[in-house]
Amino acid sequence: MRQAVDLSILLPFGDDEEIIGPAVRRCAHALRALDGSFELLGIDEDSGDNSHAVLALLRGDVPELRVIHAPGRHRGVDSGAARAQGRLLVILTPTAAMSPLDGLAEALARVDREACDAEIAVGRYTIVDRIKALPALRGARLPGESMHRRLAKRFQLQNLRVHMGGVSLPVADRPRGLRAFARWRAASVAPE
Repeated sequence: MRQAVDLSILLPFGDDEEIIGPAVRRCAHALRALDGSFELLGIDEDSGDNSHAVLALLRGDVPELRVIHAPGRHRGVDSGAARAQGRLLVILTPTAAMSPLDGLAEALARVDREACDAEIAVGRYTIVDRIKALPALRGARLPGESMHRRLAKRFQLQNLRVHMGGVSLPVADRPRGLRAFARWRAASVAPE
């Protein structure tokens, strides 16, 4: 039986054999410094290289690591969220995990104390309450570079409070249809 974990880190990967090993090690090292329990889910999005084998070799050094399979490219976040066990999700790419995770502890604290439902650092990571986010993540197809912006839109449409890069975004009223969405979007970015 698994013990309860505070955080689930979702790390979807494709053909990333060059960086997946160091990314997992860096991520695990940074999370261990936070003194909380975590699991690290490496999610294989139809990798055609040796990424999966690299992760298999790391399991002894990173016992928090589990490797699962997504049904296809860009479906890792959806699959990972469904299998995650932590109260909070941290979503990042292997490239982002190679960068310093500055501000992660503060962002986790904001979501943990419910100052917001989701904290998004575009191009770096997304942190969200797992239970609140599940409806927004179901069926999501999230390609790398645009992943965090797409997540922000999905969370807003689920009426989650999103804090993005120093700015709190308003909770969205659900638009009906594409034209209604376009009018809502235009109104939300129009100068006052």
